[in-house]
Amino acid sequence: MKTLVLLFAFSALAVSARCQTYTLAFDTTVYTPLQNDTILSGSNWVGTNYQLNLPFPMRVSNLTLSTIFIHTDGEIQRRVTSGGSTSFRTVMYGFGNCGLRQKQNDTSVISYVTEGISPNRIVKVQFRNAGFTGDESHTDKVNFQIWLHESGKRYDLVFGETSPTSMRPMNGAYGPFIGLGSQYIRGLPNAPLLGNLDYGMNGMPRKGFTYTFSRP
Repeated sequence: MKTLVLLFAFSALAVSARCQTYTLAFDTTVYTPLQNDTILSGSNWVGTNYQLNLPFPMRVSNLTLSTIFIHTDGEIQRRVTSGGSTSFRTVMYGFGNCGLRQKQNDTSVISYVTEGISPNRIVKVQFRNAGFTGDESHTDKVNFQIWLHESGKRYDLVFGETSPTSMRPMNGAYGPFIGLGSQYIRGLPNAPLLGNLDYGMNGMPRKGFTYTFSRP
């Protein structure tokens, strides 16, 4: 019996080590567009990954990443090489499931900036005026920032101006797919719930809405 208990305890610790658990807080704030930021995106960024070498390691779900890839569908990904092939896996969904695209008038930009002084630096990734697949008038847009804190214990998702009247979320959801590691946000944008079901929000976050993932 003692052996079984020890094996169960070891198994539970192993699962815990693989799956870091975060808590979620919701707040509202003033959205401030980035200043003196570095542009990552090019002239046509649909379905593209942009490499970003971080000034400090990103620690998420017990992964330590010095290089991340910003996917144009509002995701942060890591590169995985196995058996001679390379693939990308999402570690954070900032605005997935909605088919983000560059607007026709070229005002859509993906950029980043590093702010603060070590050990309290923040890398802020910004999607500015991203459009949506299916919006042929090119009038809809979303603005948001993903904040990566140097401590590895906090991640913020801050929304700016949005006008998603023609947005067409996929997989039966009503709003964007937002999550960190193996945890995802569900429910109303102003009353979010954090769980392990990969399903979209029931609505669209508005300007100033801020979601903070944190761990001890």
